[in-house]
Amino acid sequence: MPSFEEEAFERARKLSHSRPGGNPPHSEPPKPAPPKSEPPKPAPPAPAKEPPPKAPQLMDTLFKNKDNSLIMLLLLLLMDEKTDPSLLFSLLYLLM
Repeated sequence: MPSFEEEAFERARKLSHSRPGGNPPHSEPPKPAPPKSEPPKPAPPAPAKEPPPKAPQLMDTLFKNKDNSLIMLLLLLLMDEKTDPSLLFSLLYLLM
């Protein structure tokens, strides 16, 4: 027959296992978490400055005027075909 102390330990063990999150009787108590050091506070943001004006992009410049874009495209295509230079000069004149 188990002793009085053994019965008490057995009941305590059963009770601790039946409870959610219960600790067994021989387990160590949870250790306190070490204090966390606070991260340094970030410096206040600098006052908002206007971004510098954008330099005009090549593609924006080319396609700003559709007529000029079409003439430049014709120039490029005709230069590869070895066409009459007077035609090329006339197209360049139109670009001005």
